[in-house]
Amino acid sequence: MGKLFNLDSPFVQFMSRVADLMWLNILFLVCCIPLITIGDSITAMYYVTLKMARNEESYITRSFFKSFRQNFLQATVIWLIFVLGGGLLLFDYRIISGAAGVSVGNGMLLNVMKVLLIVVLIFYTFTFIFVFPLLSKFDNTIKNTIKNAFIISIRHLPVTLTCVAIGLVAVLGLAYVRIMTLFLFFLLFSAVAYICSLMFVKVFDNYLPAEETAEEEIEEAEQ
Repeated sequence: MGKLFNLDSPFVQFMSRVADLMWLNILFLVCCIPLITIGDSITAMYYVTLKMARNEESYITRSFFKSFRQNFLQATVIWLIFVLGGGLLLFDYRIISGAAGVSVGNGMLLNVMKVLLIVVLIFYTFTFIFVFPLLSKFDNTIKNTIKNAFIISIRHLPVTLTCVAIGLVAVLGLAYVRIMTLFLFFLLFSAVAYICSLMFVKVFDNYLPAEETAEEEIEEAEQ
C-alpha cells in the first residue's frame, strides 16, 4: 500500500497530472470569459499541454500567462477570423437550405453549393484543430500560421481525424450526460488538449530545426 502512494509511483504521478490539468482547465475557462480572448486562451492552454506531453517541467500558471501575453494579438486576430469565417459559412448554409420554390436545375445547383459549403466547413474544422497549437509552438505570421495549419492537417490526416473524433465525443458527452457538466468545469477542455498534444508533439517534431529537436531530446534525457 505504501508503494501506491510513493511519490514516484504511477498512481501518484497520474493524480498529479490530473490535478495540473484541472487547474489548467480552470485558468482556461476564466480567461475565456471576455469571449474575445478565447483564441488566446486556447493557445496558452496548448502551450502548457505540449510541455506536459514532453514531460517538460513547468509552472502551470506562469507558463499559461507567459503564452497568453506573448500571443495575445495574433491569437485574437486568428480567433476573430475563424469566428467571422464560421459565421459566414453557417449563414450561407442556412440561406441555401432555406431556399424553396426553385426549379429542378436551380435545385441541383443549390445541392452542389451545399456540398461545397460542407467541404469548406470540413477544411475549416481541420485547420482550426491545428492553428492554435501551431501558434503556441512556432513563431510565424498570422497568414503563414493559418496556411501551415491547413497543410499539416491534411498531411497528418489520421491525427486530425482522431482529434476531431475526441472533440465530438466530448461534445456528445456534454449533451447526453449531465455529470459531464461538472467534468466540463474541472477537466474537459484541458484533458482534450492534452490527449491531442500527445499526438501533436510527434507531428511538430517533423517541422522543428534539427538542432532544436536534438536539444529537446537532450533535455528529456536529463530529466
